[in-house]
Amino acid sequence: AVVMWVNASCTLVALAHTHMTTAAALVTLGLAFTAPASRLAPPRVSSARMMCAAVMPETPPALESDCGFDHVPLSIALQSGDFLEADQITRDALIKLAGDSAVSRGYVYFAEVPNLPEADLATIERLWLAYSGGKFGYSVQVKALQSKKVNNNLEKLFDKIGWRNEKGQLLRWLPEKANNEFIYELDAAPEGHLPLTNTLRGQQLITALFKHPVWARDEFQ
Repeated sequence: AVVMWVNASCTLVALAHTHMTTAAALVTLGLAFTAPASRLAPPRVSSARMMCAAVMPETPPALESDCGFDHVPLSIALQSGDFLEADQITRDALIKLAGDSAVSRGYVYFAEVPNLPEADLATIERLWLAYSGGKFGYSVQVKALQSKKVNNNLEKLFDKIGWRNEKGQLLRWLPEKANNEFIYELDAAPEGHLPLTNTLRGQQLITALFKHPVWARDEFQ
């Protein structure tokens, strides 16, 4: 069965903005990417405030893929203002785009990042930028990293985008929002706070991701 998300008016706006038929959109609302392959869960139910926080651009972002990947679930999550679900979908998408080995282990290895399809990363970024009003996205994080104040220092970046607490410790990420210390409300989160990248295994993954050539595109400058 398809479970409608918290606020019906927000859901209808999201459906209309994709130019999908109602039937197709309802089916999409029941989908979620998995990582590893055994993970399957419906979209999380969040507060109405979170669900209605998205910015609606005049023109829907182009959904392009080098490998036929389905970016509609991410689009709908972001349009609905469910940044928690969008973050998880993004994480799962990168794993699937990285290939079978990444899916089997449940995470992306830094050496796999250069081979992530450029068109798909661009679509993911386009969606984050569009529905956050330019506040969230990997390119936003890259710009912050390259700013004079941060000067390519990842520790300073984590402070700037709100990934560390006042004691200098990385915030805790847990699947349950009640115990998750990151911020998923557009108006409350610092610029560049989302999407998240796991740094518990070291900084090689996020460094490789920030070096991907897609961020040199004019649309992300």
